[in-house]
Amino acid sequence: MALSCSNFIVVLLCAALLSPAPLAARQQPGQPAKPEAGVQTQAAAPVPGQQVAPGGLRILVLEGQNVHNSLTSKSAISPVVQVLDAVDQPVQGATVTFEVPPAGPGGTFDGKPSAVTKTDSAGQATAPLTINNTAGAFAIRVTASFAGQTGETRIRQANDANVQEAMVPAPPKPWFKNWKWWAVIGAGAGAGVATAMILSGRNDKTTITIGTGSIGIGGPQ
Repeated sequence: MALSCSNFIVVLLCAALLSPAPLAARQQPGQPAKPEAGVQTQAAAPVPGQQVAPGGLRILVLEGQNVHNSLTSKSAISPVVQVLDAVDQPVQGATVTFEVPPAGPGGTFDGKPSAVTKTDSAGQATAPLTINNTAGAFAIRVTASFAGQTGETRIRQANDANVQEAMVPAPPKPWFKNWKWWAVIGAGAGAGVATAMILSGRNDKTTITIGTGSIGIGGPQ
């Protein structure tokens, strides 16, 4: 039985509605389309000029660590730092903040408890320190930031009334340069030699006399 034109159109519409919809058409709103099998995806390219370092900043103290500022002459050694990146290259334009304790031993930076500055082309920064009249040890907190990266360190100092000028204490002498150690070693070596001579002379009854003067060694009696 032949179908009329209107019936044929109805059949085509029903077939289109019952057929599987395309993958993209069945995707839920707001969800990204899944790639077809066998199709490789490519990662998004980085934004031109964007640099992301793998680590943070490192602050190297060049001057001011472990110094004694003089309360007598009101002299101090100002902190000097260098900011380095993850591959130990100087960072220019990093923001560096120096902070001293608000109370107790310490000082000020231009009359304020903190100072903010920028690193130069060598990655270095400093802030003039004026100490207060309180003796004792304190720490200068140093922080640095650049392009979302940060770093922090401490600079240990002390206000000292027993020094005439601000100074870095001399490091202790190595043990082998101290005469007291050599005196102890010499005394021990001498005792060892005397003991060896006594033990070696037991068989032949050699007599060893140790007094306040010289050492006398006699033959068998």
